[in-house]
Amino acid sequence: MRAGFGRIMRGGEPARPTHLWGSLTKVLPWVLPYWPIMLFGLCCMLLSVFIDKQQPRVVQYIIDVVIKQEAYDHTTRVVLLLVGIIIGSHLFGFLRTYTLHIAGQRVLHDLRVKLYQHMQRLSLTYFDNRQTGDLMSRMTGDVAEIEHLMVHGFDVLVMGLFGMVLSLYYIAHYSPTLALLVLVPVPVLAVSIFFFSKAVRTVYRGIRDRMGDLNAKIQDNIAGIRVVKAFSREETELTQVTHESDRVMAMNVRGIRLWAPFGPAMGVVGGMGSVLVLLVGIHLCRTEQLQIGALVACILYLITFYQPIGMLFQFFDSIQRSLAAGERLVEVLEADLDIKDPAAPTPLEVVRGEVAFHHVSFRYADGDEVLRDVTLTVAPGQRVALVGRSGAGKSSFINLIPRFYDALEGSVQVDGIDVRTVRQADLRRHIALVLQETFLFNGTVKENLRYGRLEATDEELVAAARVANADEFITRLPNGYDTEIGERGIKLSGGQKQRLAIARAVLADPRILILDEATSSVDSESEFFIHQALERLMEGRTTFIIAHRLSTIKHADVILVLENGTIIERGEHEDLLRANGVYAQMYRQQFWLDELPEDAQLYHDAAQPETPPSDLPTLY
Repeated sequence: MRAGFGRIMRGGEPARPTHLWGSLTKVLPWVLPYWPIMLFGLCCMLLSVFIDKQQPRVVQYIIDVVIKQEAYDHTTRVVLLLVGIIIGSHLFGFLRTYTLHIAGQRVLHDLRVKLYQHMQRLSLTYFDNRQTGDLMSRMTGDVAEIEHLMVHGFDVLVMGLFGMVLSLYYIAHYSPTLALLVLVPVPVLAVSIFFFSKAVRTVYRGIRDRMGDLNAKIQDNIAGIRVVKAFSREETELTQVTHESDRVMAMNVRGIRLWAPFGPAMGVVGGMGSVLVLLVGIHLCRTEQLQIGALVACILYLITFYQPIGMLFQFFDSIQRSLAAGERLVEVLEADLDIKDPAAPTPLEVVRGEVAFHHVSFRYADGDEVLRDVTLTVAPGQRVALVGRSGAGKSSFINLIPRFYDALEGSVQVDGIDVRTVRQADLRRHIALVLQETFLFNGTVKENLRYGRLEATDEELVAAARVANADEFITRLPNGYDTEIGERGIKLSGGQKQRLAIARAVLADPRILILDEATSSVDSESEFFIHQALERLMEGRTTFIIAHRLSTIKHADVILVLENGTIIERGEHEDLLRANGVYAQMYRQQFWLDELPEDAQLYHDAAQPETPPSDLPTLY
């Protein structure tokens, strides 16, 4: 993170710049690496403006000398000078436009990459409380808005101010009286722009926020289009999108109501100043205090004095939009990294697979405590199953191992090393996850498999697919391993996607494996192949298994029963059944829902009733 970005997320709403200069200082750190290009563009800009401002002086010379004094032998020289001024002004104008736009695009590229890089470093807590569509809006729409500030805003601001100073200087050269009159409307214009900026900034910030909400809603609907169609909710979703779009339109209309009358009003003020200067200038010519050519030059400079004010206002609207967008980007860039790598990380090259929880407690940022004083040691190669009702803390438990979140109290250790003392990348290199909702990227089978290990060879890909029982169906695809599987693997069945996820984990070759409901969303035939693949994958690895279907974890070395964030039972399947506690009740409930299990005699040993009790806890 560049030094220019300090922390603003210190509780409550993030601090926001309240004026133009405050916002520009936020952008400045991203411009500094390209200061040579920007300086060259600035010099070209100043030269272009300076050369262009010589045209009224040439006009004054033509009127007062060439024509009035009949010095027509100077005509050719004057015309050549005028041609040189026009060519020089536009040449430097081209160099200014080219260099500043190139620099602006490079700054935007850096900003876009840094924004994405910082998002990747943020913990899951940050994403838990934000909509994907809104973050996408910041990555794309808000970054694009910055271009107006980086290129057009800077361009117009410097050209306008420098041009106004030059115009005023040359008017004062011809007539100090007219120069003073030119300044009469300036305080009115300056005060009006100041109050306008304060009013419009809030509106444009609201527009960007509403656009984020609209993009989030559209993104959700597109991602869930099959659910929308399955329940015939097209009209309902259209109504909601229309509502969000109405909010965006209302904010834009509010902004239009602010700037629409402002421009003409400023034009009237500037026009009155021009009329005043013209009347006084005519009087000065009549009293021979000012020559006609000088008056014409003053009028031309007067136009170029007030014209930048109009240009500044025209771009002021887009600049305010850009600044509002910039504030939203700064909020992301300056969001705290609550999961940080240590300054002097402990090496973690080789892992045996021992995992220990020592008096671990945990809660989410905006929730109640979900784990309470959990203590557990898992030996390398053991299979540990976690069961319990929804909200018992199972997912929170496994999320602490790869350090997606940090424990509030106690420590999580791998091979005796606190995970907080290790680089996140080093830790997660030894951990693989196979989740219930398999995520596959839009690309080929090969690209998705290689995500587990980027340097894997094609032979290793095939070998991993065979371990995962995936090679057979992959080779039947139209292009085999080069088949495009669509967004989120939409062209594959649930079982096929799950087997690709297992193959991806095989390639990663982790010492610690986490399986979160890896077979809950597939058919029986797919489940058979997946179980075979998982058995091969778990061999020799420390494995944590979350499963609602208790028949799938009977052979785990240790079964942990979680309730309200604590481990209330632990042991092997048969021992827990004989104990006739919560696990036995859960298993008994599924016994009445499923076919008679082969170990049903254990229920009778535990005095199982013949009818299902009504007070059984539910897993869901």
